[in-house]
Amino acid sequence: MRLTRATARTTGAAALAVVTVALVASPAQAAAYRYWTYWQAAPGATAWAFATQGPGTSIPAEGSVQGWSFGVTTESGDPGDAPGPTPDFTALCPDTQAPAGSKRVGLVIDSGSAAVAPEGQAPPALVATCVVAPEDATGYDILRSITEVRVENGLVCGVGGYPTGECAPVLDDAQAQALLAAAEQPGPSAGASPSPATSGMDAPDETNPSAGTPWATLAVAVLLISGAALWAVGRRRER
Repeated sequence: MRLTRATARTTGAAALAVVTVALVASPAQAAAYRYWTYWQAAPGATAWAFATQGPGTSIPAEGSVQGWSFGVTTESGDPGDAPGPTPDFTALCPDTQAPAGSKRVGLVIDSGSAAVAPEGQAPPALVATCVVAPEDATGYDILRSITEVRVENGLVCGVGGYPTGECAPVLDDAQAQALLAAAEQPGPSAGASPSPATSGMDAPDETNPSAGTPWATLAVAVLLISGAALWAVGRRRER
């Protein structure tokens, strides 16, 4: 069953609620997470922009580039967390043609440094490709058209089978800083051997996620909503 635009928006909203609830229960001392972040580049853009909308509801335009990056994140949408390669639609889709009713979207999947990989695992090679998809295909549809995606509670936990056995684990400050320091040391990275491929659309048959926003960003939203609710209750009591 191909996900339609209406289906993506409905299921995406439900999944986001689940992720938000999970955040409230997270340890207060949590400083960072290790997970996949979602990035976008509009047509003609030469720099990554952190996605403010989840892949289950975001509908990339013809000529845009989608990016996925795995690593340790201590701030929401920090530019240093973006995929390594600069988004370049012309280089990704030089000769690809899009039939009527379809679009071309560049896709970069950067599995990050081996230094931040879960113990015993190695990050896959960089993927830089061009995807031909229906005009209403979401960011999630495009990702799923070329690789396996593991989703848990609305969060993208694994791409292309990586990583296995974890889903955005909480890291304390010491762990996060140690991993980030190791990642800054010179050495081979997962991006050294691109794995180009061009793929048509093979729509998924599973519930799509809304996991483009980092946990830290969602936590701030929860706190703002909670604060507004408490203020409203106080105002009613004063009357």
